[in-house]
Amino acid sequence: MLKISLLPLAVAGALAGCSGGGPSGAAPTNVAPTAEESTVPQTGPAPTKPGASPQAGCPVDAATLEKAFRQHKELSTHLVLGAGLTDISCAQDYATARTRPDTVDPATVLFHYDGTKKMWLAVTGGTDGVCDTIVPQAIRSQLKNCF
Repeated sequence: MLKISLLPLAVAGALAGCSGGGPSGAAPTNVAPTAEESTVPQTGPAPTKPGASPQAGCPVDAATLEKAFRQHKELSTHLVLGAGLTDISCAQDYATARTRPDTVDPATVLFHYDGTKKMWLAVTGGTDGVCDTIVPQAIRSQLKNCF
């Protein structure tokens, strides 16, 4: 038991010798790395959900779309966001979400991902037909809020 209780002190002493930046004169102590230390750091692009394109904006979260909604001054003036966006649907570079107002009917907001700027932009919104003239038919069928 004595050896187990001295191990943390030996490791702490070895680490203290390293903090000065110069040689400490003590022989290096070989300590096996813990499971956390032996994990290789992740490199490359962040993982995406299955079927998502790393170049496209999907998947997207409510906070990102709400920020884009607020930046569109005309749209955010005419539609009531209420408790935020819900029922998010995303396909390729398009997304739709529903507003959650308390006193008026919910609206659908259409967003488009600008690949050049690497950001989502609110495009239009309303209670019906928001995707009709903007979103290609093949993508429209993948967005659940494009009625």
